[in-house]
Amino acid sequence: MNNIFQKNISALAVKNPKLAYKLQNYVPMDMPQLVQTNGYNLIYRGKYIHNEQSPLGEAQEIFSYAKNEPVSIHLVYGLGLGYLFQIASLNSKGAVILYEPDLNIMKVVFNLVDFSGDIIKPDVFVCSEYEEVAEAVHQKSGMKNTPEMLTLPTQMEAEGFEELVKKLQNMVGSYSLDLKYTKEKFYPSLKMLLKNIPNLFEEIPLARLKDTYKGKTAVVVSAGPTLDRNIEILKKQRDKYVLFAVGTALKTLIANEIKPDFLVIIETFDSSKQIEGIDLKDVYFITEPYSNPALRNFEFKKRFSHIASNVPVNQFWAEVCGENIDEYFSKGTVSYTALNSARILGCSKIILVGQDLAYIGGQCYSKDSAYKDLVCAHNPESGRWEIMARDFDKFAEALSNSPDIEKRRAAAKRRLENLNNSMHFVKGITGEMLPTESVYAAFVAPLEEFTAKFNDRKYINTSLVGAQLNGFENMSLEKALNDSEIVDVQDLDINFSYDKDVIFSNLSQKFDELNQMISLIEEGKRYAKALNNDLKRYRAATVEVLKALKNLSENYLTLSANNSKLFEFITTADKIDLDYEMKMVQKFDVETVTNISSKILKYLENAEKRIKEINESFNTKS
Repeated sequence: MNNIFQKNISALAVKNPKLAYKLQNYVPMDMPQLVQTNGYNLIYRGKYIHNEQSPLGEAQEIFSYAKNEPVSIHLVYGLGLGYLFQIASLNSKGAVILYEPDLNIMKVVFNLVDFSGDIIKPDVFVCSEYEEVAEAVHQKSGMKNTPEMLTLPTQMEAEGFEELVKKLQNMVGSYSLDLKYTKEKFYPSLKMLLKNIPNLFEEIPLARLKDTYKGKTAVVVSAGPTLDRNIEILKKQRDKYVLFAVGTALKTLIANEIKPDFLVIIETFDSSKQIEGIDLKDVYFITEPYSNPALRNFEFKKRFSHIASNVPVNQFWAEVCGENIDEYFSKGTVSYTALNSARILGCSKIILVGQDLAYIGGQCYSKDSAYKDLVCAHNPESGRWEIMARDFDKFAEALSNSPDIEKRRAAAKRRLENLNNSMHFVKGITGEMLPTESVYAAFVAPLEEFTAKFNDRKYINTSLVGAQLNGFENMSLEKALNDSEIVDVQDLDINFSYDKDVIFSNLSQKFDELNQMISLIEEGKRYAKALNNDLKRYRAATVEVLKALKNLSENYLTLSANNSKLFEFITTADKIDLDYEMKMVQKFDVETVTNISSKILKYLENAEKRIKEINESFNTKS
């Protein structure tokens, strides 16, 4: 083992010991050839890896086009001789992730070039497996800094490169979806949960009915355009499957005299418009503990809790009520929740209907769904695909529950703007690229990951014209139901009750921990006031101003490091923005200090206001 290789392996062992061990014991099977033309280059499988005229210049040019900020993530695909990796390591103000899946190249080049100083840097990650890349991206990403791929032209031409890019896009999309939920839903979902507590005592955790339908077929119905094409088969063979319907699909099913066994809705906003006016006394309802309280006002046969274990507010509820939630998973899409519910209940074949995740033939939803007025068409003037409403006021009424028509119209306008700003394309089942919205595109990866994780049953997608979902067999609904047996009616009435005294005792302890933060918040507000006074007095980033900023920053860090779950829910959205702003600071002038001070003050004031809000909510319920 030469000295260069040993230095590289020693550095790598600190950062990625698994890869270091694997590389140390790897025997190359296809050796790259080192050549010297205009600088050193590699010939691998008959091709030069770097530019033949200027390998270093090529790397410098590629990096020069990249955005370079303290929050940047530079994903270098392919090591080669390390020109691009070392340029990124030297110049990046953010993080660098090297992804080289070919151990032949990595083993040979680690013997030729000393990367130890690059590898050991805290914001440099070296990966040979996609899962390692995903972990690094999750560690460094935020809502405003998704990875930027830096790749040599020869790597772009390699087999599988486009598939890798799609996989990375889906992964980043899925992560952004999780982060968007974290930022936008943490506090609203906490408020919903606290409001729901009296109702939660009456909701049976779904896992208490595990394997009730073992070996049976489930059909999960969403509101995609192809739902209309499958209605007659659903009616004809209704006795051969357990039917899970998402809220937006309910009206289409009821209009065609098909009643689901289970209705699944998980939104925190009031989506009761989707189901109002429908007799639901014979339908079981599956929902999340944090879903909107208005949904509990309807009369169902029984309500069940799907307590998604990867949703922080549910983890809080599990701590309080003592329920095991390991069986529950969510990715923000109600279809995923319905899919997991069918798995928990033991269904061995799970069939998707109307899960198009794309706009088919100009339709966004099935013709009788709550959002039937939305259409997708190509605008020849703008050259873009656009979402519009056939009847704007009808769409506004279906979307919003507000009695104020102007508020309904404003909500509908915002929804259309958001849809059009997030237009995306996904690969269809037949290979073409289909228009959709970015949220639907982001749902592809979680559904595919689900089938890989729970691969002990059969998954079928009946869309046939929508987005391709790997792990699902593409098949007509009629064929999918051919060998399904008749499902007997099940009585799902079981004895279950929570210990209310224990729950309220645990909640009281959580609120005590939260209220201990108030004195720290008041201290922080005093520091912010002192800092603002110093800024007005000195009008410069003097020693006194920076000392005041240090006091305020230390107060913020103390608050951030506390152990109160409730405080975390209350402050997470502001903390995400504030942490981003603080990472972007490169100099401490008056403008920067004023900006940071105002952001921390906003964080403190919002925390104070929200503590008061949920204290009032808890006192009301207790």
